[in-house]
Amino acid sequence: MEPVYHPRFQRVSRSRPAMEAIRRPRVSYWRESWRRLRQNALAMAGLITIVLIAILSIVGPMLSEYEYNEQNLQTGRNLPPSAEHWFGTDDLGRDVFVRVCEGGRISLAIGLAAAMIDMGIGVVYGGIAGLRGGRLDEVMMRVVDVLWGLPYLLTVILLMVILPPGLGTIILALTVTGWLNMARLVRGQVLQLKQQEYVLAAQALGATTSRLLVKHLIPNAMGPILIMLTLTVPSAIFAEAFLSFLGLGVQAPVASWGTMINDALVTVLSGEWWRLFFPALFLCLTMLAFNAFGDGLRDALDPKLRK
Repeated sequence: MEPVYHPRFQRVSRSRPAMEAIRRPRVSYWRESWRRLRQNALAMAGLITIVLIAILSIVGPMLSEYEYNEQNLQTGRNLPPSAEHWFGTDDLGRDVFVRVCEGGRISLAIGLAAAMIDMGIGVVYGGIAGLRGGRLDEVMMRVVDVLWGLPYLLTVILLMVILPPGLGTIILALTVTGWLNMARLVRGQVLQLKQQEYVLAAQALGATTSRLLVKHLIPNAMGPILIMLTLTVPSAIFAEAFLSFLGLGVQAPVASWGTMINDALVTVLSGEWWRLFFPALFLCLTMLAFNAFGDGLRDALDPKLRK
C-alpha cells in the first residue's frame, strides 16, 4: 500500500544530490535580525515614531506661514490652539508649533551628534585597549576609571559655564565623558572575540592592529554597539533638554524643547497649558521611542534568540 504523506511534505528521491539539497534559502544574520525586529510591535512602533518626529521636525516649519522667532506682541500673545495656530502661541506671540519643530531639529541633531562622537571615540579606545592588552590596557582603563569618577552632570555644567554658549559647546560637554560606557562595552567584546580561531589565524598571517579591528573584531561586535548607540541618543537628548531647562543650553531666540519647557513653567498656573504640554509631549515620545526601539534591537540582535 502506498504511504500517504502530509500535504506540506514533499517526498524526496533516494539520490544523494536530492537528499543533500538545501531546500530553505540561506538567511544572513542581519536579515534574520531584521525579520525578528519587524515581529516586535513595540520596537517597530518606536522606530515609526522616531521617523515621524524627524520628518515633522524637518518639514513642519514649511507647513506654517510663521517663523520660529516671529513675534506678535499686539494681538497674538498666549493664544490657545486653533486652526491658525495649531499648538497656540507663547507670551511673545510666537507660534508654538513651529518652535516645537525647530526644537526637534536642535534636540535630535545634538542627540545624534553626541551619540556618534561617543561611538567613534569609544570604539577606537575600547578596541585598542582590548586587542593590545597587557600594560597598555591597564593604563588606558585606569584613565577610564578616573574619568568615570567625575560626576557627569557636574562636569557638563562646568564646561557649559566656562566655554562660550553654542551647539558645539553643548556637544563637546556631552561627549567629554559620554564615551566611557561605549569604550567599556567594546573592550569587553574585543576581549571575547580576540580568542576566536579566525582572529588568531589573522594574527598568524601578519594582520595589523587596525586591520584586525576594522575587518574582524568591530564588525562582529556591531550588534552591542548599535544597541548602545540607540540608548545613548535619548540620554543625550534628555541631557540637552536639562541643560536648556537650567538656562545653560541653546540661547534665545533659538528654540529647544528644554528652553520651551522652562519658559512655560511660570505660565501653567495662569492657564496657558499648551506651552508646556506640546514640548514635553514630544520630548517624552522621543525618549520613549528610542528606548523601545533599543530594547527591540537588543532582542533582535541576540544570537541566543535565533531559531
